[in-house]
Amino acid sequence: MKKILIAINNDFIRETYSEVFKRENFEVLKTKKGKEALVLSKEEKPDIILADIGLSEMGGFELLKTLKEKTSTEKIPVIIFAQFEKKEDRGKAMELEANDFITAANVSPAEVIRKVKIALGEQKSYRISMLKDLYDAEKLITDLGYSYDFKCPKCGSDLLLCLIRDLSKGEKYFILSVICPKCNK
Repeated sequence: MKKILIAINNDFIRETYSEVFKRENFEVLKTKKGKEALVLSKEEKPDIILADIGLSEMGGFELLKTLKEKTSTEKIPVIIFAQFEKKEDRGKAMELEANDFITAANVSPAEVIRKVKIALGEQKSYRISMLKDLYDAEKLITDLGYSYDFKCPKCGSDLLLCLIRDLSKGEKYFILSVICPKCNK
């Protein structure tokens, strides 16, 4: 049984995710305080941490930075959680080597579970570069609603196809999305 530490300031969201992960057979540790999350991380050795940037006492970024500085906790995957998206928060999370960045307003509990399982290596994901002039690549790019150059509208980087195995439907089913490796969206 995998162990997750849910360190989220909002009581409702923390309890909701706690129940969702229990149903997915996770052992759940939870707190709304950053310093308590640090203690739990050292004592309980969770397999993964979901850390809110708005934790009291010590925010999620400070928690992540402190965890990465300690050899006993540096390898624990951390997904940074925010109530609302700010571009600078996503950038800071990636700079501090978070495994992912989740915005409460933009993801469902099912998507959070999927992201946690990907970070734990339980749910395979593939990032594929599209070569525009191969076979049906142009048709696929157009069908997905992107221009033929297949560039990120925000930063201009080449977009990637992301395939995520959907274990709820079986091992041969995948969810297809398009992401920018630079913006991570």
